Amino acid sequence: MKYYLMLPIFIAISLYGESNESEKSKLADQFLKAAGQEGSILFTPPEGWGAVDPQSLGLSEIIKAMVIGKGKHEFPPSMNLAIHPYGGTIKDYLKEVKKENDAIRADFKDLGNIQVQAGDARLCQVDFKTKYGEVREMHLFLLKEGTMFVLTAGALKEEFPKFYNDFFSSMRSLRFNTTIVQKDGGS
Repeated sequence: MKYYLMLPIFIAISLYGESNESEKSKLADQFLKAAGQEGSILFTPPEGWGAVDPQSLGLSEIIKAMVIGKGKHEFPPSMNLAIHPYGGTIKDYLKEVKKENDAIRADFKDLGNIQVQAGDARLCQVDFKTKYGEVREMHLFLLKEGTMFVLTAGALKEEFPKFYNDFFSSMRSLRFNTTIVQKDGGS
């Protein structure tokens, strides 16, 4: 099965930031195009959050979608979805992630298994220092048919409790579009 990215249509309408209308329209068109494709991956972002183009922020090409909310500080709460091929096991992947976090002296914790709409996943937490202050991220790792899906939610550590319920709900909503649309008017 080939996987595609999709966010619920309402998020494309409520885009975040100072983007011009053509940028907003381009993002909305991308989301709407992906919406009808079987195998799309989607999650329901926190209410009122808006989509941004992750590549416009200089983020990795594996990050396919990003939503940002409003916090009290310069560093806004955000969620992003990364998708890339991976030939190993989830256990192997977590070892690699822990090693990378240890190298930058981040505090990595494996929180265990979590059931999301797309299936069994793994939840981890990382705390690390930035120029904005200490940041906490939760990462949801889902491995399906050689594709790794990583849904990340992050905020300043001091603000994280305020967003925890929204983050957790959004993470649990990760799912695949399995709707098959009949062509030729058949049922």
